[in-house]
Amino acid sequence: MFKLKQLTACVALAFTAGAAWAEGVTVLHVGDQESWLLSAQGNLRDDAAQAISFYGGVDRLAAVIKNAETAAVAQNRTVLKLNAGDAFLPGPRFTASLNNLANSFSDGGQDYYDAIALRQIGFDAMVFGNHEFDLGPQVAARFAQVSGSTYLSSNLNFNATSEFSALKASGKVAPSKVITTAGGHKIGLVGATTPLLPNISSPGAVNVIGYDANNTEAQNLQALIPIIQAEITRLRSEQGVTTVILMSHLQNAANEINVVVPALTGVDLVLSGGGHELMVDPDDALINGGVAATFTSHPVNAVDAHGKTVPVLTSHFGNRYVGQVNFSIDDNNGQFVAIESSKMMRVTGAAADADRVASDATIKAQVITPVQNYIAVLNAQIIGTTAVKLNGPTHTTCAALPCTFVAGVRNAETGLGDLVADAMRFAGKTEVAIQNSGGIRTNIAAAGNVSVGDTFNILPFTNLVKRAPAVNATQLKDLLEHGYGDTSPTGRANGRYPQVSGMQVIYNSNNVARTTKGTGNRVQRVVLDDGTVLIDNGVVVNNTRSFSFTTIDFTAAGGDGFPFAANNVVFEDSPFTITYQEALANYIQSPKAEGGLGRLSNADGDEITVNYYGLENQYDKGGRLIDLAIATSTPGVTRTGTASRDVLVGTAGDDVITGGLGVDTLTGGAGNDVFVYTSMRDAGDTITDFTPYADKLQLSALLASLGISANVAIAQGYIKLLDVTGGVQVQVDSDGAAGPAAAKTLVTLKGLTAKQVSPARDFIL
Repeated sequence: MFKLKQLTACVALAFTAGAAWAEGVTVLHVGDQESWLLSAQGNLRDDAAQAISFYGGVDRLAAVIKNAETAAVAQNRTVLKLNAGDAFLPGPRFTASLNNLANSFSDGGQDYYDAIALRQIGFDAMVFGNHEFDLGPQVAARFAQVSGSTYLSSNLNFNATSEFSALKASGKVAPSKVITTAGGHKIGLVGATTPLLPNISSPGAVNVIGYDANNTEAQNLQALIPIIQAEITRLRSEQGVTTVILMSHLQNAANEINVVVPALTGVDLVLSGGGHELMVDPDDALINGGVAATFTSHPVNAVDAHGKTVPVLTSHFGNRYVGQVNFSIDDNNGQFVAIESSKMMRVTGAAADADRVASDATIKAQVITPVQNYIAVLNAQIIGTTAVKLNGPTHTTCAALPCTFVAGVRNAETGLGDLVADAMRFAGKTEVAIQNSGGIRTNIAAAGNVSVGDTFNILPFTNLVKRAPAVNATQLKDLLEHGYGDTSPTGRANGRYPQVSGMQVIYNSNNVARTTKGTGNRVQRVVLDDGTVLIDNGVVVNNTRSFSFTTIDFTAAGGDGFPFAANNVVFEDSPFTITYQEALANYIQSPKAEGGLGRLSNADGDEITVNYYGLENQYDKGGRLIDLAIATSTPGVTRTGTASRDVLVGTAGDDVITGGLGVDTLTGGAGNDVFVYTSMRDAGDTITDFTPYADKLQLSALLASLGISANVAIAQGYIKLLDVTGGVQVQVDSDGAAGPAAAKTLVTLKGLTAKQVSPARDFIL
């Protein structure tokens, strides 16, 4: 691959001989900006504690583009500035626009900080991605109206709403756009939007042309191809276009490289968006603290239906890089000739970097400063603390078995997934909740304070809590079969992967996946927190028990393909007005006596504890979500105390720990541990790391010694839970709730609340 400092022999010859047969065109491309306005870190800017905060920033991105544009124009090249979509993303930085700029545009209406920057940069064209529709078609239309560019898509129905019809009439949205070069040649830009749009966003009445809800994802992608081809053919045959660039936002560059381009003819260059992939050549400088390259060349070549090589471009996400490609077109016929050179330019303001750029002063003043001020207010609102980092989209997929993948919310249970699902269940006041992992957008990278700003970053959309009063096991099984239908032992990630609350789900990613309602055999066992077994060995065993259920309105309406409608799940007519971000903030702050995480004092410890929200091991057989295809048991040890005050510590395996007489301190460690109590003489212990859904209290021998049947131990109040400072006490009342004897404390479980412990789930009775 030639770099910018190198020229092909033919171009060099043309320059030296004074020939005019080749015209130079420079494409500067970005995509998936997603409101990362301040920096590549997110909400921090030029913070010495976070090296990555010196990179990115839309003001610095604008400077990189301007510098490259100036240099290209000086060489008499035509410059195209192209944007691959997802220009904004709901969240705190976008909310700043909604709160501050409601009447700020020249027409007296809504403006956006993202759009201010876009207008300053001056993109020639943009393509509609999925996130443009996250807040509905009206916001999508308004953003397109004030973006200062032309938004493209050949497969969206722009006649579906009055707002889009008006934009279509004014030329602000269109299937394609024609750019005339300095040499008089016509370059056609064709837009295409992911057919997944109805499932992963909220386009409302703006339907995707060619989409069929009954088709598979692959079938809908195939249906897009003739729509693109028709627009390419029209431009070439009717508009005099001689070079075509496809701007497609299809969520993954592999869709363009392996599926779309091989079926097309007449396309010369492709700009892909939605996948966040990074394409770089070996000598391109990378961001300090950023991710590794997905592709080791820029562009990556595909081959069309006639065997022609078609370069495919993409440029990562978050205002971190600007891609530059120089190509030549034949001055006689306007045909695309070849790529001359390419470069992926990082966006840096780090003092030590030779390629650092100064901020665009206008964007710095009009965008960066007000958004920073808005974020500072949110970050100052501390609502709790976490004792552990919380993993969101940290997932990676490994190549082939045997291998180890990295757990994230889209391929495994994580502490952050548990936290969000619990917050949903708390807000809905239901027995069960699920949260699609695609709605969880970032991590909490380290232990420490949790702010209102963090909750916006984690849950940026305006999704509302939605409640179904009665769901049964058959309905739940089909929902979960869909949710885990795209999992794999290698950790394949998908935004529909459900994080759960109120139940334990055991599935097998090697089993047959769901295709239609009632099919699929991945979900093997589901047990509610009250001990009710709903599904066992892949079969519904209790369909009479109904339970209340919470999710967000996005999934309730079929987002991510969830089959609520097909299963006749009835949601309450009056929707909640609380967003899932508010649900999370409220859950962290609400008193633990009410089921929240709020602590009474500093002595009470962190709101978000290691015991309940610690880092999950997707390869063990504990937790809320267990994949039998990869989960294994690790043998542990047996620890038995003396009559003295013992300190017993387990291993990373499945240990059995008996403190015995004396007031002992017990730590199970990782694994699924059993803590054994045979007599009230063993009372007084503290377990430092008891983990619900994994560890167990073995109380059967103790209850037998007191003549208490397992059938009545919970129902008649022989076992009680009491919140105390820093944990929960497990108490035993020898004559039950109705008797006069006082309950006695058996053991204290540190780092938990009474609402987080379920005797039916966590105790062996």
